[in-house]
Amino acid sequence: MRNRKSLIRTMNSSLAAILLAGMLTACSSSDGAKESGAKGEPVTLKVELFDRGNTPPGAPPLTESYFVKYMQEKFGDPNNIKLQFVTVPRTEEVPKLNVLMSANEAPDIIFTYSDPAVQNWVKQGGLTELSDLLNQHGANLKKYLGDKLLSYGNFDGKQYTIPAKRIIIASSTPIIRKDWLDKLGMKPPATTDEFYAVLKAFKEKDPGNTGGKVIPYGIRYNNNLDPLVRTFWKKMTEEEYYSLPDLMKPGNKEGYKFLNKLYNEGLISPDFALDKDGKKFQADLVNGLIGFAITNTNEPVYQSYYSTLQKNVPSATLLPVDPFTNYEGKHVKQIYHPLSAHLMIPKASKRSVEAIKFLNWMSDYKVIFDLQNGTEGVTYKKGDDGIPVIMNSDEAKKVMYNYLDYSMLINGKDMGDQEKTLKANAADPKYKDFTMNSIKVGDQDGQLPARFDRPIEAQIKYNQTLGDKAIEIFVKTVTAKPADFDKLYDDMVAEYMKTGGKEVMDEQKKVYQEMKKK
Repeated sequence: MRNRKSLIRTMNSSLAAILLAGMLTACSSSDGAKESGAKGEPVTLKVELFDRGNTPPGAPPLTESYFVKYMQEKFGDPNNIKLQFVTVPRTEEVPKLNVLMSANEAPDIIFTYSDPAVQNWVKQGGLTELSDLLNQHGANLKKYLGDKLLSYGNFDGKQYTIPAKRIIIASSTPIIRKDWLDKLGMKPPATTDEFYAVLKAFKEKDPGNTGGKVIPYGIRYNNNLDPLVRTFWKKMTEEEYYSLPDLMKPGNKEGYKFLNKLYNEGLISPDFALDKDGKKFQADLVNGLIGFAITNTNEPVYQSYYSTLQKNVPSATLLPVDPFTNYEGKHVKQIYHPLSAHLMIPKASKRSVEAIKFLNWMSDYKVIFDLQNGTEGVTYKKGDDGIPVIMNSDEAKKVMYNYLDYSMLINGKDMGDQEKTLKANAADPKYKDFTMNSIKVGDQDGQLPARFDRPIEAQIKYNQTLGDKAIEIFVKTVTAKPADFDKLYDDMVAEYMKTGGKEVMDEQKKVYQEMKKK
């Protein structure tokens, strides 16, 4: 009898334990559902995505691409999360995000390359503090990025951004139509004077047989003027380099005057001021009308300019060149900081846990590989060295356009090994030499941008105003009549300084001096 009672007591205790465990499990599942949609209706995680305006004909929209479906299948579905990508025009990135942030309608994950924009959102309290979230849900993410890179997203001791990793620090590379040079019997220009002579020859002799449509030097609205203008800069102190606005740097005016000369002689894109989204520049380049241009280092291959150009003009060949020389005879140009974009979670987001889990999932090298290469046999094949080579088929192009935007933790291809990574960024055998040469040229005599250890309040305040003003100065001074240039430049720069430029300059000088004392 005693044994029977004992057995009953044991069974009751076991049953109670099972019921308690079930209750705890239910509570845990309920909490998990709030965080990641583990049970019940799926939650929606909204993620920013650049729209670069270059979707190939016949390709699905950016928000329905192969990579969106891959991420939904591999991450979204297992976690009961619906991924929704929200496109933002690349050329209007900061203004669009400012509007969305002000209305508390920004995606759950946003990113930008603009330090002042980030500093402004930090100051306004618009971003989620990420330290605890990273500790709880971002172990792989922290390991992948490392403490040094993560520190660039730390403001006043608090982690507000996740800095993306930049693989290739070369920023811009000048390229030229080698077949045009060959036809004219000219060598690649190695100095600024030789560059000017080549542009004149392109204009006068039209080696591309464009029927008078030749554009010797192709530029676009809000063009990256580096490295041409930078090589006009004269000797300056480190303090001047850090504090002076580019428009005020010694020699900058002479660089703009040179561009004004080129414009008035018909050597640069005549309608660049209207080309706000860069589509006219792209069309002119791939249709064989442009003889020289400055692009992002990997842009001609990554955005298929080169392959499309050769499809339209089979004889066309592009060559990286380094023609601009400064007062020291160096080919100076700005290079990128190891930090790429800042990834952030707006304070208004209710999906901060899901956002960190998503980025943590993305930091796995298997996921990185798939997001940067697609499907073997469809979008890539492996070379003899095991490095993936993106295929040149129409099917692959409909999948791989803008593929690097989806792997937002990285700018450039990352193979987890330095040697393999370099090879992977030049993996297309048809353009391997071009890419390697482009990276080499883009690195040569590189200068890092000035970077401060705390936000520049005046820059936050006047960033949009001064950015718009700088573009206005560029457009109006370059297109002015030569006789009007000097006064126009001086007057417009003086106006720039009155509308916030001087405040930014003074504060940057002060912060620089404080940094030097540390």
